[in-house]
Amino acid sequence: QIALTHAGLEASQVTFLKSKLDWDDGRQVYEIEFYTANYEEFDYEIDVATGEIVSYDYDAEGYTPPAEGTTTITADQAKEIALAKVPGATVNDIYEFELDRDDGRLEYEVEFRSGGMEYDYVIDAATGAVLDHETERDD
Repeated sequence: QIALTHAGLEASQVTFLKSKLDWDDGRQVYEIEFYTANYEEFDYEIDVATGEIVSYDYDAEGYTPPAEGTTTITADQAKEIALAKVPGATVNDIYEFELDRDDGRLEYEVEFRSGGMEYDYVIDAATGAVLDHETERDD
């Protein structure tokens, strides 16, 4: 339920692929993996003792890139999109940023640290859609 609440989804909206008890960095975690009807995939590690989300990952599996010639968002806009997902994060928290081409589309990769966590976002350079993101503790 913690993973579903974090993703803003209900159990009826997802198909669970994996739910297992495991060990990570000396603590027990639940590994939870599920996807939505439009093939958005979510992976979570949740601390068994505290219920804290240790890490999570989101992939837009069913994403179709826009047609060629679509206007590209700016680097500053891509940074704003990623930072807006994390309350309190600022442009000063970004430690890596690049424009890259993957599977024929341009993507911004934004990596930053804030509040003891490390965030990695992949932003579609044409639409501003979040294609992928990962969050984990900043050890």
